[in-house]
Amino acid sequence: MNLDLWLSFVAVTIAAVLSPGPAVLLALTHGGMNGARGAFFAIMGNETGLVILSAITAIGIGSVLEASSEIIVYLRIFGGLYLVYLGFRLLFVKQKISVDDVKSEMKPAKIFSPRKSYFQGIGVALSNPKAIFVFGALFPQFLDVSRPIGQQLVIMAVTLIVLSFSALMGYALLASKAANKSGPAVAKRMSKISGVLFIIFGIALAADLR
Repeated sequence: MNLDLWLSFVAVTIAAVLSPGPAVLLALTHGGMNGARGAFFAIMGNETGLVILSAITAIGIGSVLEASSEIIVYLRIFGGLYLVYLGFRLLFVKQKISVDDVKSEMKPAKIFSPRKSYFQGIGVALSNPKAIFVFGALFPQFLDVSRPIGQQLVIMAVTLIVLSFSALMGYALLASKAANKSGPAVAKRMSKISGVLFIIFGIALAADLR
């Protein structure tokens, strides 16, 4: 892949992975409530979802979905409902008080097990069908037809995964540090705010039936 072309792809991708969205919200939520180590599993799940979407794009299913408006509608509704479900789970999660509460070292209980967090990350990545079209629209713009296409797709997919993982872990670390300094009350408040935002994302996605 041409170096200049790759650097341009990196610049666009960095802007994309840093922009607010369900994946960033997922990293902030898990980072604030479970720490960066706990957020790692959810983020790895999200990256697994991106790998799946990259593979789908590479084999051309994106164009198939684009040609079928009915499939798009069903995917948007399913994705929106999934995000709403996650939002309600965060809104009604119970915070447990640790035995160290008398020392003002209260810590919120982990919402999910590592396994559940991992699959939640996959669900968040796959719940938005627009991501498929992002891949389908972004990747071709940086392809050099004079070079092997498959190799370039792999390079771009790996670049995307690495940058996305780095950005999400960065968000998780920031949220973890903020929660540690502010205490469990802020972590609980973050859970509620995140729940509301997930519900808003979900409703907006399900309602966009164009």
